[in-house]
Amino acid sequence: MSVAHDLLQAGWGLFLGNPQEQMAERAGLLELNHVKARFFSDVIPFITEGEKRHLRQTIRKGPKGSNGLPQYVDYEVLLPSRSLDEFSRWLYRFMDRALVLAPPELIQKHANAAQRLSNRYHQL
Repeated sequence: MSVAHDLLQAGWGLFLGNPQEQMAERAGLLELNHVKARFFSDVIPFITEGEKRHLRQTIRKGPKGSNGLPQYVDYEVLLPSRSLDEFSRWLYRFMDRALVLAPPELIQKHANAAQRLSNRYHQL
Protein backbone atom coordinates (compact mmCIF):
# COMPACT_ATOMS: atom_id res chain seq x y z
CA MET A 1 0.00 0.00 0.00
CA SER A 2 1.06 3.58 -0.57
CA VAL A 3 1.86 6.02 2.22
CA ALA A 4 -1.21 8.10 1.34
CA HIS A 5 -3.45 5.03 1.41
CA ASP A 6 -2.12 4.05 4.85
CA LEU A 7 -2.77 7.56 6.17
CA LEU A 8 -6.27 7.61 4.69
CA GLN A 9 -7.13 4.33 6.38
CA ALA A 10 -5.80 5.50 9.75
CA GLY A 11 -7.59 8.86 9.66
CA TRP A 12 -11.08 10.11 9.01
CA GLY A 13 -11.54 11.90 5.72
CA LEU A 14 -9.04 13.18 3.21
CA PHE A 15 -6.83 15.53 5.26
CA LEU A 16 -3.45 13.84 5.70
CA GLY A 17 -1.78 16.43 7.95
CA ASN A 18 1.61 18.04 7.49
CA PRO A 19 4.74 16.06 6.58
CA GLN A 20 6.10 16.05 10.16
CA GLU A 21 2.84 14.65 11.53
CA GLN A 22 2.73 12.09 8.75
CA MET A 23 6.22 10.86 9.58
CA ALA A 24 5.42 10.62 13.31
CA GLU A 25 2.15 8.83 12.60
CA ARG A 26 3.75 6.32 10.26
CA ALA A 27 6.50 5.66 12.82
CA GLY A 28 3.90 5.01 15.52
CA LEU A 29 5.05 8.03 17.54
CA LEU A 30 1.88 10.09 17.23
CA GLU A 31 -0.58 9.75 20.09
CA LEU A 32 -4.06 8.89 18.87
CA ASN A 33 -7.26 10.38 20.27
CA HIS A 34 -9.90 8.13 21.78
CA VAL A 35 -13.09 9.51 20.22
CA LYS A 36 -16.46 8.44 21.56
CA ALA A 37 -19.90 9.52 20.42
CA ARG A 38 -23.33 8.30 21.47
CA PHE A 39 -26.09 8.10 18.87
CA PHE A 40 -29.82 8.06 19.53
CA SER A 41 -33.16 7.31 17.85
CA ASP A 42 -33.55 6.99 14.11
CA VAL A 43 -29.81 7.13 13.29
CA ILE A 44 -29.01 3.96 15.25
CA PRO A 45 -29.65 1.66 12.25
CA PHE A 46 -27.36 3.77 10.06
CA ILE A 47 -24.55 3.77 12.64
CA THR A 48 -24.79 0.04 13.36
CA GLU A 49 -24.92 -0.97 9.69
CA GLY A 50 -21.58 0.79 9.13
CA GLU A 51 -19.63 -1.95 10.88
CA LYS A 52 -16.67 -1.43 8.53
CA ARG A 53 -16.69 2.39 8.50
CA HIS A 54 -13.24 2.49 10.11
CA LEU A 55 -10.64 -0.18 10.89
CA ARG A 56 -10.29 0.87 14.54
CA GLN A 57 -13.97 1.42 15.35
CA THR A 58 -16.05 -0.21 18.05
CA ILE A 59 -19.82 -0.02 18.19
CA ARG A 60 -21.59 -0.94 21.44
CA LYS A 61 -25.34 -1.08 21.85
CA GLY A 62 -26.84 0.43 24.98
CA PRO A 63 -29.64 -1.11 27.06
CA LYS A 64 -32.88 -1.95 25.32
CA GLY A 65 -35.86 0.31 25.73
CA SER A 66 -39.48 -0.73 26.16
CA ASN A 67 -39.69 -1.23 22.38
CA GLY A 68 -36.91 -3.85 22.49
CA LEU A 69 -34.47 -1.66 20.57
CA PRO A 70 -31.27 -0.12 21.95
CA GLN A 71 -31.79 3.26 23.60
CA TYR A 72 -28.49 4.38 22.08
CA VAL A 73 -25.28 3.10 20.54
CA ASP A 74 -21.77 4.18 21.43
CA TYR A 75 -19.33 4.64 18.58
CA GLU A 76 -15.62 4.64 19.48
CA VAL A 77 -12.59 5.08 17.27
CA LEU A 78 -8.91 6.00 17.64
CA LEU A 79 -8.01 8.92 15.40
CA PRO A 80 -5.01 11.16 14.83
CA SER A 81 -5.56 14.83 15.73
CA ARG A 82 -5.53 15.74 12.03
CA SER A 83 -8.85 13.88 11.64
CA LEU A 84 -10.87 15.50 14.43
CA ASP A 85 -12.23 18.34 12.26
CA GLU A 86 -13.40 15.95 9.55
CA PHE A 87 -14.92 13.62 12.12
CA SER A 88 -16.73 16.64 13.59
CA ARG A 89 -18.21 17.53 10.22
CA TRP A 90 -19.50 13.95 9.90
CA LEU A 91 -21.06 14.20 13.38
CA TYR A 92 -22.78 17.50 12.61
CA ARG A 93 -25.20 15.74 10.29
CA PHE A 94 -26.58 13.97 13.38
CA MET A 95 -26.67 17.17 15.47
CA ASP A 96 -29.64 16.48 17.77
CA ARG A 97 -29.19 12.71 17.69
CA ALA A 98 -25.53 12.54 18.75
CA LEU A 99 -23.63 13.34 21.91
CA VAL A 100 -19.84 13.56 21.97
CA LEU A 101 -18.38 11.81 25.03
CA ALA A 102 -14.62 12.07 24.34
CA PRO A 103 -12.13 13.68 23.96
CA PRO A 104 -12.81 16.83 26.03
CA GLU A 105 -11.78 19.25 23.26
CA LEU A 106 -14.25 17.62 20.85
CA ILE A 107 -17.01 17.74 23.48
CA GLN A 108 -16.43 21.48 23.91
CA LYS A 109 -16.30 22.07 20.15
CA HIS A 110 -19.66 20.37 19.63
CA ALA A 111 -21.26 22.06 22.62
CA ASN A 112 -20.14 25.44 21.26
CA ALA A 113 -21.48 24.62 17.78
CA ALA A 114 -24.84 23.56 19.22
CA GLN A 115 -25.03 26.77 21.28
CA ARG A 116 -24.23 28.92 18.24
CA LEU A 117 -26.94 27.13 16.26
CA SER A 118 -29.45 27.63 19.06
CA ASN A 119 -28.53 31.32 19.27
CA ARG A 120 -29.17 31.74 15.54
CA TYR A 121 -32.66 30.29 15.86
CA HIS A 122 -33.44 32.49 18.84
CA GLN A 123 -32.47 35.56 16.80
CA LEU A 124 -35.21 34.89 14.23
